[in-house]
Amino acid sequence: MTDPDHDLEQALAALRPRPPGPAVLARLARDLDAPASRRGVLIAWSAGLTALAAVFAAAFAFLSFPAEPAAPSYQLVRADQSPAALQFYRPVQLDDGSFVRPVRVRWDNTTRWEDPRTNTRLINYRPHDQLTLLNLETN
Repeated sequence: MTDPDHDLEQALAALRPRPPGPAVLARLARDLDAPASRRGVLIAWSAGLTALAAVFAAAFAFLSFPAEPAAPSYQLVRADQSPAALQFYRPVQLDDGSFVRPVRVRWDNTTRWEDPRTNTRLINYRPHDQLTLLNLETN
């Protein structure tokens, strides 16, 4: 049994390639070595320039903006409450026939805060005004 493919396979298996000549080897070595050395130089230069740009960016970021001052730390120095001022008005008669007297009460709350570092003061003044009705009993 003769198979033409079998004979072809045997012929191809018997073939051995010739080793490349010295000119081919020299050219391959020169082509492979040149970009590698250039690539190393390019990588070194780009890494150096990138580091230099990062230094300039960091210097610009830290030196261009002024530092924020520390927040004030206020301490309570004084708290006052004024005496209540009372105002009485004439009694009035309600719809159900009872009498009430309107009374207004006024007083002030004042707190004083200071920051000893910056010598700043904060005064919180809160006036209060309240109106109420007092029942009057009649016999």
